[in-house]
Amino acid sequence: MPFRRQHITAEERVALGCACVLFAGRYGLITDLARTHGVSRRFLYRLRERARAALERGLGPGRPGRPRRAAVVRRAAADRRAAERAVLVLHRVAHASVRSIRACLAEVLRVERSVGWVQGVVAEAAARARALRPVPPGPLTGLADEIYAGRRPALAVVDYASGLVVALEPAGAASETAWGCLLLDLAGRGVRLAGLTADGAHGLAAGARSGGVGEPKADHWHALRDLGRVAKRLEGQAYRALGAAEHAARAAAEAATAAARGRRRVGRPLKAPADPAGAARAADEAIARADGVGTVRGWVTEAVRPVDARTGRVRTAAEVAAELGAAAGLLRELGGHAADAAGPLERRAAGLAAYLDDLAAALAGPRAALGEATVTFLAWAWCHRRALGLADAAEAWPADPAAARTAWAALAGAVRGSGMVENLNSALAFERATRRGLPPTALALAAAYRNHQRFARGRRAGSTPLELAGVDSPDWLEALGYGPPPTPEPANSRPDRAETVTILAA
Repeated sequence: MPFRRQHITAEERVALGCACVLFAGRYGLITDLARTHGVSRRFLYRLRERARAALERGLGPGRPGRPRRAAVVRRAAADRRAAERAVLVLHRVAHASVRSIRACLAEVLRVERSVGWVQGVVAEAAARARALRPVPPGPLTGLADEIYAGRRPALAVVDYASGLVVALEPAGAASETAWGCLLLDLAGRGVRLAGLTADGAHGLAAGARSGGVGEPKADHWHALRDLGRVAKRLEGQAYRALGAAEHAARAAAEAATAAARGRRRVGRPLKAPADPAGAARAADEAIARADGVGTVRGWVTEAVRPVDARTGRVRTAAEVAAELGAAAGLLRELGGHAADAAGPLERRAAGLAAYLDDLAAALAGPRAALGEATVTFLAWAWCHRRALGLADAAEAWPADPAAARTAWAALAGAVRGSGMVENLNSALAFERATRRGLPPTALALAAAYRNHQRFARGRRAGSTPLELAGVDSPDWLEALGYGPPPTPEPANSRPDRAETVTILAA
């Protein structure tokens, strides 16, 4: 192992190196110097070479021509705060792993950090994100869903109007106990849920009842999706039965032609059912069943809408529940897979129509002020507002613009689907794949990041979920306590623009 000779100072090394270079070739010089200073001859030879190389490098001729101005590199101050902000941005926006974040810090900020340090920053930020716990001032219309990563669910509750994520918690199972505890925790924090809309999950429904929220309203999208899957399956069966019937008819025709000619058919005969008439009847039945389910599906899609677009009449919950029950009876009469879809539709009928009770309560004021006929007209105008070019309810009924706007707001606020929570599920899909699951730290940071991000398009464009819910919305990193980004250090000199390199980090 190399070591430094303590009895020879730096000044003496410089003097020895220069003497060896200046008096190189003099007989006995190296021997006398080695004996005087107590070093080996080999040490002096190495010192002479190092001194010669340093002198040539420092005193040698330079590059001819006008000297070029050195490029000025301006870097962001890579202090601890900048490194922590970079870790969170890479974790949340780029969905990078801990080792990838460590490599990016080394390449971009020239900051060397360990994997444990990066994981510690993420864990600390997640703890701060859990402590935010926004509490909107008004009641929320909650949309609930269970987001699965493998077999482990995460319970999510999102506000319908603002898109605010009020709960995104991992759970061992999507049971009544887990959902009930989550909803009770929201109530303890001061989050008021005016209602809850969800799919037909039994654990969620039982947890909502035990948590004091009441029976959740059924999401229309899931019910229509299940009915559409049945219609698509029956359509495929009809096409296959029609192909089998045509194949059987062609095989029977070829066999009849060969028998009439009195000779055997050349080649392998077509394999088909022995009863072409039976295959044709099966095809007719399959086609009739598929057409029937498609027709019933169209009726159900129209029946669950709040307003009859032709007349403007606002539907009632009892009316829609009765129509859905009749549709389930028609499906049961069709038989086959159509009968299998009748049971779930009949069980969901009351939940699918429950939102109309809230709509009737919201329209009670406009009906008292304007009358039923005027509200019906306003509902018809709301259905055709794009075709009529109406941007405001006051344009449809200028006699009482306040009541007209209230009626339109009630129609627009009728919750029929769980699109906002399904959108959150889609946003977490890529992270679920890259991280092979949804760890608690990722869920906490995802909720904080989404609540502070501004919508890029749609009717909520330009606002954050917190702002729409009536809560202050700073930058998400500032909300987590990581402050504004550091100011880059100013350049020492004014460089030429063509020779300037600017590096923006984090």
